[in-house]
Amino acid sequence: MKRHLALALGVTTLASLLLQPVTAAADPPSHVRRHCPPHGRIVVDLPPGPRVAHHRGHRYYYGHGAWYRAHGPRYVAVHPPVGLTVSFLPAFSATMHVGDARYYRAGPVYYTWSPRVRGYVVTDGPY
Repeated sequence: MKRHLALALGVTTLASLLLQPVTAAADPPSHVRRHCPPHGRIVVDLPPGPRVAHHRGHRYYYGHGAWYRAHGPRYVAVHPPVGLTVSFLPAFSATMHVGDARYYRAGPVYYTWSPRVRGYVVTDGPY
């Protein structure tokens, strides 16, 4: 009985240690965070050279660590919708393995690779 408890505690401790670097690496660097508007903030202009993704008739723009969507003549900082597919991952993304599944986390957004669409798909987190 004590052996099973010790093993369970050891596995839990190891798992928490392994997840710490993943969480830290997936957060944007400080120079990116300074320029990222908070979710819901309206901005006049997009960052230079944004990447564009289309999802259900809407355009989403990614630049300097943040996602945006048109809001009248301006843009609003948003979380990309689940199902949006892109050909790229943010430079500060981190890889997580949960069972047989591989997730990529960049800030609060999770992605998975889909060979069917040959792109990274925004998904719900593994937890």
